[in-house]
Formats: sequence, structure tokens, C-alpha cells
Amino acid sequence: MESRGFRVSRSKTKYLHCCFSGREGVGGDITIDGVPIPKVEKFRYLGLIVQQNGEIDEEINQRIKVGWLK
Repeated sequence: MESRGFRVSRSKTKYLHCCFSGREGVGGDITIDGVPIPKVEKFRYLGLIVQQNGEIDEEINQRIKVGWLK
């Protein structure tokens, strides 16, 4: 990516592997210049909480919490 002009923050970069087909164990570790990138189980993307297992419980809880605060 950096060869195309994108800068990657090695300290902030994390990845999420979603396996909605139920096939686990596909793939390996992801590295940048030999440094492994941490894997997370959930992250926020465009205001939504995306979870590795495909569930939406945390997103629903977050929306309820925001609604009560308003």
C-alpha cells in the first residue's frame, strides 16, 4: 500500500477475520515488515460494531444505550 502512496500506521493497525461460512482455521498470521498485526474480535466501522462471529448483540446494546442517553 505504501508503494501506492498510502501510509499505514503500524501501531494502530489491527485486523478482523470474519468466518461466516463456519470454516475455521483458514489463513495465517498477517504481518507488515515481519511485525505481526494483532487480531481483534470486534471493531467499529462507519459507526457500526462489526463482530467476528457475525452476531449483532453488541450493536443492539450500544444503540439502546445511546437512545437512553438522549
